[in-house]
Amino acid sequence: RKTTNYMGADVTVYQSIDPSVTSKFVGYDKLVSDSKILVLTTEDEIVEALTDGQNGTIITEETPFYGTMGGQQGDIGVIETESGSFTVKDTIHLQGGKIGHVGTMTKGMLTQGETVTLKVDEKNRQLTSKNHSATHVLQKALRMVLGSHVEQAGSYVDEHRCRFDFTHFSALTKDELAKVEALVNAHILAGVPVVTTVTDPESAKKAGAMALFGEKYGDKVRMVKMGDFSTELCGGTHLDNTAKAGLFKIISESSVAAGVRRIEGATGLG
Repeated sequence: RKTTNYMGADVTVYQSIDPSVTSKFVGYDKLVSDSKILVLTTEDEIVEALTDGQNGTIITEETPFYGTMGGQQGDIGVIETESGSFTVKDTIHLQGGKIGHVGTMTKGMLTQGETVTLKVDEKNRQLTSKNHSATHVLQKALRMVLGSHVEQAGSYVDEHRCRFDFTHFSALTKDELAKVEALVNAHILAGVPVVTTVTDPESAKKAGAMALFGEKYGDKVRMVKMGDFSTELCGGTHLDNTAKAGLFKIISESSVAAGVRRIEGATGLG
């Protein structure tokens, strides 16, 4: 928010973009795609082209880049043509269903209307997905060890770690933490396929999907199922098998508010 101000009260360059411009996310099953540039901006104006060294934002018709949402950090990567290259440092959601790729031109020039190739940084996406899938397993493990009063109260996942906030009335004992960690790792080692289906909220509810309290859901929801262990509604990106998380380690457990605890953890090589 500090660097892009896209949710701030000040008028930003993003608010002068034509409201009819929208982007479609196509990155659940591919990390590279071609699309047309709809809008280019510098940090303070809409432009026809971006040239070497300029900072700016690119909006395309379709993108495989996941925009920061639901606690998951946005993708990084490159947008390029034969003559131009733009390094994406962050991907954000803008008003009216637009997805903005924020970054810097590192070579040549890109112009409005041009067809570009968008390439998500695969390693970064994979590391983030490991941490995201692990938080789903963690939530279920916490409910099994502590009780069904445990509900998600916030989360954050990026390529380095996962952070999970949940409702509970006291600090976890060493024994409880060890049990939770062991349960998560047992489920990772079981190598369970992660299956995603798009359905309506009512069917998801019948299937026992955990939903976020107070969250508004549309006519269609994504249900992420990991064996018989975890079923949640989630718009984020995930592994296709729990085994790919490798290993889960709890780094810390603390209090964030009255009745809310926080676990920070890491997966795989992290």
